[in-house]
Amino acid sequence: MKSITVSQLNRYIARVLSTDPILMEVAVKGEISRITRHSSGNWFFDLKDSGSKISCFLPASRVGSLRYEVSEGMEFTVFGNISVFERSGSYSLFVTDIQAEGEGALAAAFEKLKKKLDAEGIFDPAHKKKLPELPQKIGVVTSPTGAVIKDIAQTLRRRAPMVEILLYPALVQGQGSAATICEGIKFFNEKRPDTDIIIIGRGGGSLEDLWTFNEESVARAVYDSRIPVISAVGHESDYVISDLAADVRASTPTAAAEICAPHIDNLKDRVRNCSPAAVFALLNNRVELQRSVLLRIKDGLDSAAVSKINSLSSRLSLAGAELKASDPMAVLGSGYAAVKDADGKWRSKAEGLSSGDRIKLIFRDGSADCLVNEVTLNE
Repeated sequence: MKSITVSQLNRYIARVLSTDPILMEVAVKGEISRITRHSSGNWFFDLKDSGSKISCFLPASRVGSLRYEVSEGMEFTVFGNISVFERSGSYSLFVTDIQAEGEGALAAAFEKLKKKLDAEGIFDPAHKKKLPELPQKIGVVTSPTGAVIKDIAQTLRRRAPMVEILLYPALVQGQGSAATICEGIKFFNEKRPDTDIIIIGRGGGSLEDLWTFNEESVARAVYDSRIPVISAVGHESDYVISDLAADVRASTPTAAAEICAPHIDNLKDRVRNCSPAAVFALLNNRVELQRSVLLRIKDGLDSAAVSKINSLSSRLSLAGAELKASDPMAVLGSGYAAVKDADGKWRSKAEGLSSGDRIKLIFRDGSADCLVNEVTLNE
């Protein structure tokens, strides 16, 4: 039998696998694990079942076309073809598409995450923040082109026209959508701390369509928000993880607008029917609310001021060290002397001096007038 090289063997195997009609287009069902999202945009992950696993490669060009978030522990059907990496002799599944493996798998993933977050206290009622009675600014994290922002805007214009609506445009479905929801919540907390309430939401759909709001990252962003959050996802019968993590769950986006802003006519009636003491209490509540907003802003400014002071202090210390290093007297303290000629100019070279010239030597503690007897130049 004639021997062949390793490269020839791997090349032959690659050719056989790439031309096999079964392996040219396969659909493999399994659980996603060990996802690595490379800086290039490519994904690497394992697809496994109870007895085996296969390495998978999803190119960056395909990532953007995924219809929902892909998380570890979820079951999917992965479509693609088998390819061989000749250098290592390994093979993998080159992925062209990923589909959720039915509502049952998503429901199981939902229950798994729900149990985990509940054990951590993410849904604890003690952590829920109370909504302000008379909000002035309401932040909305949703699609800028969907029906949600239109419904919320119409409802607030009708019920509380004095309320300002701040929109953070976000994806509400598909790859990268969970990240934009989290970014929206972070934006209002850090850039607009004067926001009274944040609403996150989207319209109805299947469990797969709503999956963005079942992502762990979204639940934690809602939990960490210093500003009260209302979760308004889907229809009345839809429940998602963000509903459980939020301070208030609204059955629909319209209901969210109704919850956070009392009707202006009702406010007028309350004022007319209130005693002077009650009116004072209502105004006092508003003052306290504004005070809390100002304290949030103050904390942010204090932090920024401390950071700026520390930066300037470091720069000042560095400048002081540089100034000290360039001080000629500091050099003289090491046993050196500086030289001035008869015209009072500093001299750093013997060149130009002649026998009989008068010079002055400057020491750290004084000076001495000298007469040059002889000048010797280095060759």
